[in-house]
Amino acid sequence: MRFEAKKLCKAYGVQRVLQNLDISLQSGELVCLLGPNGAGKSTLIRLLSGLLKPTAGEITIDGTLADFSEAEIRRRIGLILHQTFLYEQLTGLENLQLYARLYGTRLTESDLKQLMVRVGLGKVRPVPVRSYSRGMKQRLTIARALLNEPQILLLDEPYTGLDQQGSTMLNQLLIEEKEQQRIILITTHELSFIRQVASRFDILHRGKIAESIPNADMSLDELQERYNTVVNNRVKVQTEAAP
Repeated sequence: MRFEAKKLCKAYGVQRVLQNLDISLQSGELVCLLGPNGAGKSTLIRLLSGLLKPTAGEITIDGTLADFSEAEIRRRIGLILHQTFLYEQLTGLENLQLYARLYGTRLTESDLKQLMVRVGLGKVRPVPVRSYSRGMKQRLTIARALLNEPQILLLDEPYTGLDQQGSTMLNQLLIEEKEQQRIILITTHELSFIRQVASRFDILHRGKIAESIPNADMSLDELQERYNTVVNNRVKVQTEAAP
């Protein structure tokens, strides 16, 4: 499976966030999207999930234009954004039951309980989600994103709120999803964790993918140096070219 964006542009009035951006993602690949704050990483995630419409360009799945108005296309995507989209008055299990119905899955209560075990919430008492810690809410959010066994996972800062144990759990899930040939695009500042599982790093800068770096067992320092070189050099070029 191939998930692609070609010549993707997004503008808010006169402000151009993304311009002529190309990105290609394949089954079994985990791509980490890096970039300075405000580079447009979250905007790209929202475009690829169908939550935003591009100003120009196209998004395709196996060469066919993705029509996000179709429920079948939306069901193929698992999404984590900065908001949890959890119902705080419901328990964790009730949240998953609600989303299971919304997604039209045939998951049983036993299936959903097993999913909670998978994200480390198997022993949590049946209390409203409003009483959960931030890390527990994030674990439940991860479970929600995996609920319908999506072929495409778009994860915006999924390590947020997770402690070391939670981040290790997430990495294990990402490895398992890669082995299931999912397409995974993730944004994060937690380079020490994502470096352990990423296939490559795409650097988003000035509205485009400035460089794509394979994760060839490079050290954290080497990755940080490559990132700084790409971002700082391109800023310098832009500055020097200005009249």
